[in-house]
Amino acid sequence: MRSVIGSLEALKAHCRRALFAGGILAGLLTADTVRTATDEQVRAAFLYQLAQYVAWPPAKSGDPLRFCVLGNDDLAELLRGMLKGKSLYNRPLTVRAVNGSDQLTACDVAFLAAGKRKQLQELLGNWSYPPVLLVGETDGFTKMGGMVNLKIDEGRVSIEINLNTARGAGLDMRSQLLRLATIVSDGQGKP
Repeated sequence: MRSVIGSLEALKAHCRRALFAGGILAGLLTADTVRTATDEQVRAAFLYQLAQYVAWPPAKSGDPLRFCVLGNDDLAELLRGMLKGKSLYNRPLTVRAVNGSDQLTACDVAFLAAGKRKQLQELLGNWSYPPVLLVGETDGFTKMGGMVNLKIDEGRVSIEINLNTARGAGLDMRSQLLRLATIVSDGQGKP
């Protein structure tokens, strides 16, 4: 049992270093803090950094860039503290935990915590694809119609992007992000 726990801790440490090396966390965490960062801190930093590589349709200057988290109130609280006082694209950043998918259309970045696959499929199957960046952490998320999936695979952190889905929702992603990602299609013709 002790060796399994040690292996899991080593895997988490390797994943955090991989994210840092890829530049995703460089703006918020130093190399020392990456080693001791919790999974929630890594997710929060990832969401903030990810938003810097996405272009949304034009918004009024001063309108907030809204981050929403569905299914993980602790992450929402951590992200709120991390982004307090920050802005992006001359837009102040706001964060809120949401309780249902009907609230996601009022967001710019929506993180859908790992949940039951059937619920995610239903949500994405009924999604109308407004310009909301849908980010998840569930196997097959981008194939179901999500846009960005944070994935741990064989001891490495990777990013999957469904570029067609993002573009169909009016979102454009910078080439620096795309070089770090695996581009996938959803197989359902979304959006």
